[in-house]
Amino acid sequence: MIRTRRWAAIVGVGLILTVAAASAASADTTRRDADGAPGSTIKVGIKPLDPFVTRNGDQYHGFSIDLWNEIARRNSWQTSYVWHDTLPSLLTDAQTSTVDVGIAGITITKDREQMLDFSYPMFSAGLEVMTTPRGSSSNWTTELASFVIAGLGRYLLALVAALIIAGHLVWLATRRHTQLGYLAGVGLGIYKAAGLGLVGDYGVADPKRPLGRAAAVMWTIVGVSFVSVFTAALASQLTVQNIQSKITGVQDLGGAKVVTVTGSSAAAYLTAHAITFTGVPTINDAYRQLDSGGVDAIVFDAPVLQNHIKLTRNTNETMVGGIFTRENYGIALPTGSALRKKINETLLDITADGTYDELYSKYFEDTNSG
Repeated sequence: MIRTRRWAAIVGVGLILTVAAASAASADTTRRDADGAPGSTIKVGIKPLDPFVTRNGDQYHGFSIDLWNEIARRNSWQTSYVWHDTLPSLLTDAQTSTVDVGIAGITITKDREQMLDFSYPMFSAGLEVMTTPRGSSSNWTTELASFVIAGLGRYLLALVAALIIAGHLVWLATRRHTQLGYLAGVGLGIYKAAGLGLVGDYGVADPKRPLGRAAAVMWTIVGVSFVSVFTAALASQLTVQNIQSKITGVQDLGGAKVVTVTGSSAAAYLTAHAITFTGVPTINDAYRQLDSGGVDAIVFDAPVLQNHIKLTRNTNETMVGGIFTRENYGIALPTGSALRKKINETLLDITADGTYDELYSKYFEDTNSG
C-alpha cells in the first residue's frame, strides 16, 4: 500500500511538471510571437471602416490592410486577421492581448493612450460634418411630417372640421329648397362654405334672408382670420426650416439632430463640446439615418465620409465646414508590446522610400479635401 501511494505521488508530480513544461513552452511561443521574430504569426484585429478596412468573404482589403501587409512582409511575419464588428471590441482585445495588433482607422487619443500603446501616426485625418439639404424630393415625407409636428397639420384639421360642420348647416338650411340628399347636399354645402369663407365669393352662397346674410358675413370674417393665421404660421415654419437647414459646419450643430459612431473620437468630441447626438454601432447605420431624414448631420472621420460620397455618388449628401479638428490614426498594441519598435521602424522605412505615398494615392487622391 505504501509503495502504491509513493508511486501515485511520483506520477502526480510528473504530471504537474509535464503541464508546467507545456505551459512554459506555450508562454515562450507567445513571447516569441510578441517579440516579432521572423516567421512569427501576428494576430491582427480589424474592423469595418471603408476605405481603410473592407471585407469580401474571407478576403480583406483597404488602405490599412495594404499597409499592414507591407509591414508584415518587410518583417517576415505571418498575419492572422481577427474580425471585429465594432471599435470598442477591437480596442478591448488589443488591451487584453487577445490580439497582438489593432488596425483600421483608430484615432490616437489621450484616454486610449492610458490603456494601449500606439505606433507612430499612420494617417493624418480629422473630423468633418456631412449633411443633407432639406426640401429635396427624396425627403418630402420628412418635410410633410415636420409641418404636422409644428402645428400646421392641426390648423388644417381644424379647417376641415369647420367646413364639414358648415356644410351640414348649409344643407340643413337649404335642403327643402334644393331637395338634395345627404351626401350631395353636404358636399354642396362644404363647397359653398369654402368659397365664401376662404375666398369671399358671395356668389356661391347668395344668401337671400337677413339671417343668412349675417351668418355669411360672420363666416367670412372667421374664414379670413383663419387664412391670415395659417399663412403667418406657414411663413414662420418655412423660415425656421430654412434656418435649420443651413448647417455650414460644426458651429451650427446646436439643436440639430446629430449622429455618430458610439465610442469614436467624434463621439468624444461631441460629448466634450456638449453637442447632443445619437450613437450608432457603425458608420453605415449613420448613413441610413441621414438618408432617411431621421437626422440632420453626421459627424465622423473626414476621409471615411469623403470616400462614402465618392463611391455612392449621392448628390443629396454634402460635406460642410471642412475639417474642424485634426487627429492621427495609429496602430494599437497592448501596453509594453515589443512589436511597437519594429512597427515604427518599418513605418519610417515605408514613408522614406515612397511606398506610403503610393498607398495613399491609391485610396485617397480623389477624396482628400485638404
